[in-house]
Amino acid sequence: MAGSPRVLPAVLGIPVVLWQAVFFAAPLIFLVVVTFWQVKSFRLEPAFVLDNWTRILFSTTFQRALVHTFTVAGTTTVLAVAIAFPAAYTIAFRLSTRARDLAVAFLVVPVFSSYMLRIYAWQIVLSPEGITNALLGSIGIGPLPLLGGAFSLQVGLLTLTLPIAVLTLVFAMAGIDRTLIEAAENLGCRRARVIAHVIIPSLRPAIALTATTSFLLAFGDYISPLFMTGSKPPTLSILIVDTVKSGSQWPRASVIGVSMLVMLALVLGLGQFLSRGRAARKEATR
Repeated sequence: MAGSPRVLPAVLGIPVVLWQAVFFAAPLIFLVVVTFWQVKSFRLEPAFVLDNWTRILFSTTFQRALVHTFTVAGTTTVLAVAIAFPAAYTIAFRLSTRARDLAVAFLVVPVFSSYMLRIYAWQIVLSPEGITNALLGSIGIGPLPLLGGAFSLQVGLLTLTLPIAVLTLVFAMAGIDRTLIEAAENLGCRRARVIAHVIIPSLRPAIALTATTSFLLAFGDYISPLFMTGSKPPTLSILIVDTVKSGSQWPRASVIGVSMLVMLALVLGLGQFLSRGRAARKEATR
């Protein structure tokens, strides 16, 4: 009976371990294995060749798509954090309780609504005959090429990332000790200094989490690059589909997929380091 408190958590954790093994670890291992296989006569055959890796990693198409994807995801991350922080600050500190709850509800709804539906709505808004160009035309401007470029791509990716970014920061700000803010204000600190020296330091882990989440979502997104830009230039997610269509090259597409997972893991690790590094340094100096 003495060992039962330790046995029970282990037993309860078995379904979680099995779930991760069946639906994450096993497909990931198979994906890595497939990268060494080859395609003959449009049929996938087991093998152990490095040709898929060398052809993909050293191809100009992959390298350009990699740079483009990183640039797009990085831009989305910066914009998401820059827009989400003042929005979250206003919701958390400036609105009444009822208005704050209403604002959070309006942010939760898009998160659980169809992302594809929202992108279709943006196509209507940004198309040459859409609402935006119609309004601009009424004052003698346009039509402007709003759809099919970098602007429309960022609109689509922010549609995906911004509600999550704002909610993350709102919930983090709700956990800040208000007495610290009141103490800073009683000492004569202006609002800008309170934000810079009290709120932002308290939110560093949440800001790192927001930035990491925004980057991960934008880096792997397929819908916005496809429907908002027509896949030109292609991102890595678009390149995976194009590679599969080109002679059923599943192994080469798997190389791109594994490369994306490695890069996302590195970004996630960097985000964890930035969010926990300061706390770890404080513990080390004690």
